[in-house]
Amino acid sequence: MASARAVAMFYLVVFVTVFFFSNHTWASKSRAAIEKDEVMEHCKFNIRKGAHWPFEPSHACCQVVTRSVNLLAICNAFTAADLAQINLRRWAAVTRSCGNALHEGDNCAGYIVHF
Repeated sequence: MASARAVAMFYLVVFVTVFFFSNHTWASKSRAAIEKDEVMEHCKFNIRKGAHWPFEPSHACCQVVTRSVNLLAICNAFTAADLAQINLRRWAAVTRSCGNALHEGDNCAGYIVHF
């Protein structure tokens, strides 16, 4: 009887652990993807390829950038289709202009940040 309880408790602990960590990972990816979509919507005129320098990021763009907890997660969430449309150097410049800069040396989707 005691061994049956131990086995049941073991499976319960495993289930709870797997459930917690799988949801935590999913939530992190989901947040990055949501923030990336907001960047693509609100910062598109500042980060698209061919946009003119100098520029002033919009208030809506800076709101997305400044409230983001993990800008590198946004970098990692950029898809191939996104990367075909945007200039990562400009994205890094936008983060700096908005006051929540990627750090010098960060690898943002293959672009090494330098100012």
